[in-house]
Amino acid sequence: MDKSSKSGTILFWALLVFTVVAIAVGIGIYFGVRPEEDPDASAPYTTPDNERFDCYADDGADQDKCEARGCIWVESSTPNVPWCFHPPSFGHERTNGPADTDLGWEVILRKKAGQPTRYGRDVDDVKLQVEMQTNKRLHFKFTDANNERFEVPKEFLSIERPDQKPSSTDYDIQYVDDPVFGIKVTRKSTGTVIFDTVLPTFIYEDQFLQISTRLPSKNVYGLGEHNHRQFRHNLNWKRWSIFTRDVAPVDEWNLYGHHPFYMVVEDDGNAHGVLFLNANAMDVILQPTPAMTFRPIGGVLDFYIFMGPTPENVVQQYTAAIGRTTIPPYWAFGFQLSRWHYGNLTRVREVVDDVRAHNIPHDVQYGDIDYMYKFRDFTVDPVTYAGYSDFIDELHARGMRYIPILDHGIAVAEGYHAYDQLIEKDAYVRWPGEDRPLVGEVWPGPSIYPDFLYRPCWEWWESLCVDFKNQLDYDGLWIDMNEPSNFVRGSIEEFECYNNRWNYPDYMPKLLIEEGKIFTKTICMDADHHGYQQYNVHSLYGHAMSMATENTLKKVFPDKRSIALTRSSFVGTNKYASHWLGDNQSFFSHMYWSIIGMLEFSLFGFPYTGADICGFWFNTTEEMCQRWMQLGAFYPFARNHNGMGMIPQHPTAFSDEMTRVSRNILNHRYTLLPFLYTLFYEAYVDGNTVVRPMLHEFVQDKTTLDIDRQMLWGPNFLITPVLEQGHDTVRGYFPDQRWYSYYDGKENPAEWRGRWVLLSAPLYFIPLHVRGGYIIPTQEPALTTVYSRRNPLGLIVPLDDNMEATGRLFWDDGEARDPVDNDRYDLLEFVVLNNELTMTVAKKGYIPPDELFFNNIMIFGLNAKPAIVNVDGVPQRNGEEDTFGWDENKKVLSLTDLKLAMLTDHTINWSDDAPF
Repeated sequence: MDKSSKSGTILFWALLVFTVVAIAVGIGIYFGVRPEEDPDASAPYTTPDNERFDCYADDGADQDKCEARGCIWVESSTPNVPWCFHPPSFGHERTNGPADTDLGWEVILRKKAGQPTRYGRDVDDVKLQVEMQTNKRLHFKFTDANNERFEVPKEFLSIERPDQKPSSTDYDIQYVDDPVFGIKVTRKSTGTVIFDTVLPTFIYEDQFLQISTRLPSKNVYGLGEHNHRQFRHNLNWKRWSIFTRDVAPVDEWNLYGHHPFYMVVEDDGNAHGVLFLNANAMDVILQPTPAMTFRPIGGVLDFYIFMGPTPENVVQQYTAAIGRTTIPPYWAFGFQLSRWHYGNLTRVREVVDDVRAHNIPHDVQYGDIDYMYKFRDFTVDPVTYAGYSDFIDELHARGMRYIPILDHGIAVAEGYHAYDQLIEKDAYVRWPGEDRPLVGEVWPGPSIYPDFLYRPCWEWWESLCVDFKNQLDYDGLWIDMNEPSNFVRGSIEEFECYNNRWNYPDYMPKLLIEEGKIFTKTICMDADHHGYQQYNVHSLYGHAMSMATENTLKKVFPDKRSIALTRSSFVGTNKYASHWLGDNQSFFSHMYWSIIGMLEFSLFGFPYTGADICGFWFNTTEEMCQRWMQLGAFYPFARNHNGMGMIPQHPTAFSDEMTRVSRNILNHRYTLLPFLYTLFYEAYVDGNTVVRPMLHEFVQDKTTLDIDRQMLWGPNFLITPVLEQGHDTVRGYFPDQRWYSYYDGKENPAEWRGRWVLLSAPLYFIPLHVRGGYIIPTQEPALTTVYSRRNPLGLIVPLDDNMEATGRLFWDDGEARDPVDNDRYDLLEFVVLNNELTMTVAKKGYIPPDELFFNNIMIFGLNAKPAIVNVDGVPQRNGEEDTFGWDENKKVLSLTDLKLAMLTDHTINWSDDAPF
């Protein structure tokens, strides 16, 4: 080949390569893919599944719709992974600041150019305000910089704002500008980033807000109210909606309460909590990144972080901010009985008398809506419940209490005093822009809704409750249906609700809805609450009703504690009312889920909770009810309740064996009531949990992070129920401590420490264990707490590895208001050290009318029989005979018939030749 031919060939190939490259570049430019300049170019091919943040929250996503939002479409074979996700540069940028404030700093943000609006109007300028409120509490909030937006009103929840920031903090917060604006919150002591919003998800529109954070571990707990299937969250692309709704805890729908609070246990065992203070309907998305996305359809993005570092510290700090539960009256810890539709007073008497005749403890009897005339509040059916007031007097004479139900809906009936007075007070929920009440339908038929967010409504409620007290001498109030519930969608009008953006928002969270309507089972979202809109305050309705009810009970019982029991709740409701877990079903699975529900409400600051023992809907079985009575005896709120048309399930409704087992386990509950009461004192004073997951005590033991079939009372009393049909064994886990049988004090074998163990649990038996190192005060049981409180006290003293133990007893009159604040209580401290138990009266502010004594003291875990035991310096011998008991097999020392005065200091010591 000559030179000219060779040159021509080279030129040909050079032109060909140039042409191909030019075409490729042109195609790249045409489609916007420029790897060397645009970091988004590789996103569709390199973004891991777990790093995808959903860009198309609605149903019906496809590639065209996805790319029209400026997002990336890549299919995935992994279930639940979003195919449409945000590019890395999506979000906001800082346009102003930071500017210093008295507690921190603030900046102004604006959406990056070229990003389309998703659902309606953008908020142009977003202000981020950061406040370092305490050394362990950080507050930051994203608001509209130019316009007011709805925020949870301070009259319904006020978290105290300090005057100055702390001198030091356990956290550090910084902002990041690239690739998008975000903040990072770091735990100073470890460097762990606990909140990280540097993610391509931030949206701030009028009715669609979104923010995501990376999580420092996959140990996530809380968020409610839902029927979660496990305590530690499943992060496999789970989407939970929060918005109060009247729906039974069956599926994974949003339920009665609104609690956007979660706790994370970090990989090193430190824990923190996060409150997202927003009352609007929302989605919360959990994904395996691990990350969490909040997606409300209104309000602001308002966050509080609580630094712990222990799980108990998190709850203590959270309840210090939102408020704590008052110690319930002592009688509220007794066994309680209820059912919907006994049918008549005669049947109620039969049940109450039968339970008493079989010597089963029973403190509180309830009245469900069938006691009412036509299901109307503040009435009594004159036929089926004739003589009801006399019956309640009989209960009181026995030392029992009575609690009636009151619903939110007021029947539309002129001449009905509650309706007439509500109309006269102008204190009802109304149609927007009108004085006309919005009418829905609940148990009494067409009904109007008291506006509990309006203070004159509280006056109406108080007046009726005071008058009703004179008719029925009740001891507490049970408020129900206050989500607020509605048996029709929106209203009784044919059109249901007006067609506007409140009733038909462009984005709908994954709520329980019918035909895409947010007002399913409730009232219209544009309903007017004297200046507030139902769209914003829907989830506050039950909270406000609880506040009104607690305010009323203070007027009805000015000197005594009572209880308000509510179905619907919000952040901070725990300060005013307690909560039961709703209309569960008679299945073993629901028994298990009740533990998860209680553990979650412990996180939310509600120590006094429980589920309907034996289930509300469907017929229970004797086996199930017996197992549930065993578990329910350790619900703080222990009530057996079931539904209309279901078979009876009170403790004497089945066989003699069922009756015996119920009596036995309730006697154990009553024996432990001084311990439970003391735990509630600690919950009020310190913010401790009462029902407690094992991880709260053993967070460094990774096994405990996933345990939700066992639970603790306080730090030391372990309950291991049988939760499956036909089983006479149950697996239990025992962290590496000394554990003893509660029943007889026998110590677990050493090889059980830090192990799962298959425990024997025949139908009549529930395994109960006590942890070494914690002293438990007890009292001999009786049929009601009025009488058990007069009985002799005792102590269970399980020793730890160091042969030591501590404990205390809180005691007061059981019902006076504010006993702690008014110094009207006793506090006893117990300590075992160097073979000596000291019983010290640390606080003496109450003198019981009947002098109380400690009679029995059981010490678990001694190595050998003591050679001598002295009680207040007196040897426990009668001549040559010991007057103390010793079980050589179980290594238990028992001291009986001591008659040690409760309000006197005492010392008990022992010694023997064996080493300790």
